[in-house]
Amino acid sequence: MFFSLLMFLTAEPAAWEKVTTTDGVTVEQRPVADSKFVELRFTTTTDKTPELLCAAVFGDGKFDKDEPSLKSREVLSETADTRITHDEIAPPLVNLRDYVVKAHWAMEGSACRMTFEATDELAPPLAAGWIRVTKVRGYWLFEPVEGKTRLTYVVFSDPGGAIPPFLAEGSRRSLGVKWVKMIESRGKKQP
Repeated sequence: MFFSLLMFLTAEPAAWEKVTTTDGVTVEQRPVADSKFVELRFTTTTDKTPELLCAAVFGDGKFDKDEPSLKSREVLSETADTRITHDEIAPPLVNLRDYVVKAHWAMEGSACRMTFEATDELAPPLAAGWIRVTKVRGYWLFEPVEGKTRLTYVVFSDPGGAIPPFLAEGSRRSLGVKWVKMIESRGKKQP
């Protein structure tokens, strides 16, 4: 039994499988243990620097009407490199959702990484008629590569409720591509 548990805890994640390339963004997926939903990876290259892209993805924490499905955002806690926000979203075809997420950014040499994960820390009570998403995690990584920047966005989320994966995955993929294009565009607006 101990050996089986040790093997489970040290098991490597499954390999990435390419799904498609959309608007210059490669979309890949891999299964996640004990979940019917997959982890998604989106990659592309851009001429914006890691610093500009990291500033763009961390943003100022304020509500942005251009963010896909976002209805409201409240900053619950913030430091120079970490922020906890409460977001309410209205995804297509499903009930209203909310989540509390902790985001943290850091330079790693000449690269920049922003990690995010759902947290109950500082979470407000769940409003009637809403479903709280408690399984969200991932990261953005911006790495210099041959005079350009490789942009990588990895996300796993379980939307909660009774949504079958075949209904959610197409929407999750298209939203991921929208996020990548939006962050790239925000990076272009930085001074």
